[in-house]
Amino acid sequence: MDLGQKLKFLRNKQNSTQHEIVEGICSVSYYSKIENGNVVPNEEILQLLAERFGIAPEELVQIEEVVNDQVVQEAENIYNLIKEDQAAAKEAYQSFLEDFENSSDPGIRLLISLIELRFALRFSTMEEIEEKFQEAESLKDYSNLKIMPLFNRVCGLYYYKTGNYDAALELYLGLANSLNYPYKADIHYELSLVYNRKGNMYKSIKHLEKALNEYLQEMNYDKCTVCYFLLGINYFKMGNYDEAIDYYDRIEKVIADDKNLLRKVYHNLGLAYEKKKDIEKAIDYYKKSLSVSVEEQYSMKTIYALAKLYLGTENKEKAAQYITRGKATANKISLEEYIIKFHLLQLQLNKENIKEYLETVAIPFFEEKKDIEFLIYSNVLLSDYYSQNKQYKQAYFKIKNVLDMKGGI
Repeated sequence: MDLGQKLKFLRNKQNSTQHEIVEGICSVSYYSKIENGNVVPNEEILQLLAERFGIAPEELVQIEEVVNDQVVQEAENIYNLIKEDQAAAKEAYQSFLEDFENSSDPGIRLLISLIELRFALRFSTMEEIEEKFQEAESLKDYSNLKIMPLFNRVCGLYYYKTGNYDAALELYLGLANSLNYPYKADIHYELSLVYNRKGNMYKSIKHLEKALNEYLQEMNYDKCTVCYFLLGINYFKMGNYDEAIDYYDRIEKVIADDKNLLRKVYHNLGLAYEKKKDIEKAIDYYKKSLSVSVEEQYSMKTIYALAKLYLGTENKEKAAQYITRGKATANKISLEEYIIKFHLLQLQLNKENIKEYLETVAIPFFEEKKDIEFLIYSNVLLSDYYSQNKQYKQAYFKIKNVLDMKGGI
């Protein structure tokens, strides 16, 4: 970090203008040339500037590299720990702060800002995330070739979390194409997540396979399992249910101790078998998912799937059982999404009029959430309602809405 950059950083940190900094020291124009690297000030001016910023003159002109490979690696290690071991990540970050919290090097301040943004993305509210992102952005100009990969990775995650998938792709692809970046497997996995959200399953699978190959070489079997899970999701979305089931089966054989992941695998197997019209197996896997669930609130999707499935097969007794169970849990934890969903199932079970509830409550709520899957389901229900009441024109328009949401015929 050269002298000019350091002076600019210290001035911005104090929210001071150039005029406020140089008053009684030198002219604004001369100081501007120092910040821009066009002139080198004499020792007297350096002494006065250091006093103005409250640091020692030798710290101001320090030329050794503060942000070296080891320091950046420490920051990268904290990034990786945040997802895997929160306590260890906080301990490592505290140690990092103890070493550098008094540093006036803007590169160090940027690294600290990036770590704090990563913590915020994992544990904080959107308001706090935005604040940390703006802070990191404000320090971007003080980055260098060593820091930029971590900047791209953290900010790529920020863009992914906030739904700006194109911006996330730009940053992640830059890292994937870098020859020397050591975390290529993680970047390919993160790219697969972005492409999944963009609906490009082929590219998502392509990057997952690259990540999987590297994780296998590293013998990182936990990460391999996560790749299998996302591959199952991708193939399910593509309508290749047998391939999805194959990947979920692979996971089931090796994760007996991970109840949370096993719950998700069994639920997804239920979904796949339901799509294959194998209702018995679908019900069996949904029930397995519920059997390994630690807390009922994490099983709302599965309870809803069972209630809806039993309703569709005219098993009113079982449908009523799971609707009652789902409503009780949804109301207990104030989960509005499922309060609405189970109420709608209750109306259908009782053969009550669903039109008003769909149009005034359910559809507006899920339009705001941009839940296309449920909106398609709601429009199909309305189309059936209009057809049964011989209102064929309205039924046609509801089916047209469904086709439009699916991207056309």
